[in-house]
Amino acid sequence: MRRRGVLVPVLLLLSLLFVFWPWLGGSPYLVNLVTGGVIWGIFAVSYDLVLGWTGEISFGHALWFGVGIYGVALLVQGTHWDTMLALMVVALATIPLAFVVHLVSLRLRGAYFAMITFAVAEFAYLLVQNATSLTGGTNGLTGILLSPYLLSPNILYALPAALLVIVVLSLRAVSRRRAGRIVHAVRDNPTRAALFGHSEVLVKAITLSASSALAALAGGLYLAYQGMAFPDAMGSQTSFTVLLMVVIGGADSIWGPAVAGIGLYLLENSLTATTAHWSLWLGVVYVLVVRFLPLGLGGLHTRGLWPWRQRVAILQGGPAPAADQNKGGQA
Repeated sequence: MRRRGVLVPVLLLLSLLFVFWPWLGGSPYLVNLVTGGVIWGIFAVSYDLVLGWTGEISFGHALWFGVGIYGVALLVQGTHWDTMLALMVVALATIPLAFVVHLVSLRLRGAYFAMITFAVAEFAYLLVQNATSLTGGTNGLTGILLSPYLLSPNILYALPAALLVIVVLSLRAVSRRRAGRIVHAVRDNPTRAALFGHSEVLVKAITLSASSALAALAGGLYLAYQGMAFPDAMGSQTSFTVLLMVVIGGADSIWGPAVAGIGLYLLENSLTATTAHWSLWLGVVYVLVVRFLPLGLGGLHTRGLWPWRQRVAILQGGPAPAADQNKGGQA
């Protein structure tokens, strides 16, 4: 109890600093760069609900990112709604749409589920590319009139930053309550969970729908950040990128994917500005993390440096240290 009494105000202080640091002297360039990273952090957390919470792999998660981008763009252009209002409407509309799609897709398992999500996303991607009169085709949608307050770099940063903090803290709380335990039980042992009346398909469809809505929120914020919509944002490359972010962040963590999303976005932008071989260096980072941190960045919290110390001990010819059994789970 004493530890929790100290931890809560510390987390609150760090959260406030994270959200309001642009007003404390952040340069406009850095604020703009980190804004993109924070949005990708939200997108990574949304995919963590897929991989970490349901145990499924989706190769089409960018579909929902694209739904957010184009949904908000078309609403703002067609109705001149406030951008944040359009964002909320699109996110809410995504929930029933995603529920139906996942309810059908979850009839398949494993690699077959991954492939059906890829097929649905590719169909949507080609549809957006060819619906030139509506989406602008490969040229995308430009000149979107966003709400005036989004022209402020500080506010444009604070909105996704606040959302990321709320989402991470909310998911951390849910994971420790009955709803979270049910989702994890279905993931770990669907047969036993079914004996207690929890349908695997229904529980996973609800979780994946929440994940899709969060991805749509990230997509709408990315539209506000970029000021334009292009079909490449909902292509397969986007799905694979966010998958790697979650693997590096740690699928068994909540904050890990958020940190990985921000960090890898900043790293990629830094490398592209300094070298033509940026993809090679990103590949090196991926290999090193997978090799020395098999649990991802989140594993540093749940199990400390045990995987790394185990490898060092084995290489030195000594006995491998025992893992701390008291640690683990969502963090």
